[in-house]
Amino acid sequence: MIRRAIAVVAMLLWAGCVHVARAQTSSKARIKAFAKLPDWSGLWQFDVWTDELDGQQMGPEGLRKTKAYAAAMEATFTSAWQPKIDQLRKAADAARAADPNNPPAYEGYGGCGWVPGFPATMLPGTYEWRVTPEETTLISLLGSVRHIYTDGRPHPPKDEVWPTSQGDSIGHWQGATLVVDTVAIRTPIYLPTLARRAEVPFVPMSNQLHSVERIRMVNQNQMQIQFTLEDPIALTKPVNVTLTWERVKDINRMEQNADDCDDPANDRNPIVNGRFETITKPAPTTPTESTGR
Repeated sequence: MIRRAIAVVAMLLWAGCVHVARAQTSSKARIKAFAKLPDWSGLWQFDVWTDELDGQQMGPEGLRKTKAYAAAMEATFTSAWQPKIDQLRKAADAARAADPNNPPAYEGYGGCGWVPGFPATMLPGTYEWRVTPEETTLISLLGSVRHIYTDGRPHPPKDEVWPTSQGDSIGHWQGATLVVDTVAIRTPIYLPTLARRAEVPFVPMSNQLHSVERIRMVNQNQMQIQFTLEDPIALTKPVNVTLTWERVKDINRMEQNADDCDDPANDRNPIVNGRFETITKPAPTTPTESTGR
């Protein structure tokens, strides 16, 4: 009996040592995996907003870049899908004509607190990457969080996946380039030039929408995201465009853009009756109000 007890204790100790050894090996392997990953730390923004003016208006250089992106993102819709785009434009034109001073809120936009869906890479604001061996996570100022799994898992089976705002993204590294495959994307998607009209930025697509991205840093202060968008039901051919992001140098932490959403007095562009309303805050009446003290 004593011998059996000693044998059991020895076996447990051996198993514990094996577990610790495996954990240490795993930890060392993970450290090596981290060392191979590129450094995408810091904050980034879409380059059309680098000369942004007051009120989230593009500057001259941003407008020039936007025109170039619009030309690159020119899309041709199938004959079955084109009527959907025409109807969207017609409705947007009628709403603008009815009240030119108060533009209509776009389909798919929920106003203050709205979290952008896929691809969430062209809006004003800052973006942050979190890169680990198992996953690369993209976080935007507007609150969207996109998970790109790089641990070798496939997409879920078709009967277990459904459209979500960020889609289902899996990726793998080719050197310092992250190749991302995304399916199950809920539409409409925010692509301001895909419908050839910036006034119709939210574009309806089919449930067959598929995206492939190649993401890499070209230098310390620039990153490129090469998109290929395919949709055999909505598009006659794939759309290819390469976006450039630039490092944000005057901000050193991620902000929370939705903090003022619970306070209507601080929402600069609330939606009232389906339209954007620009609120002009009155000038402070006392020095105390202007300093916030």
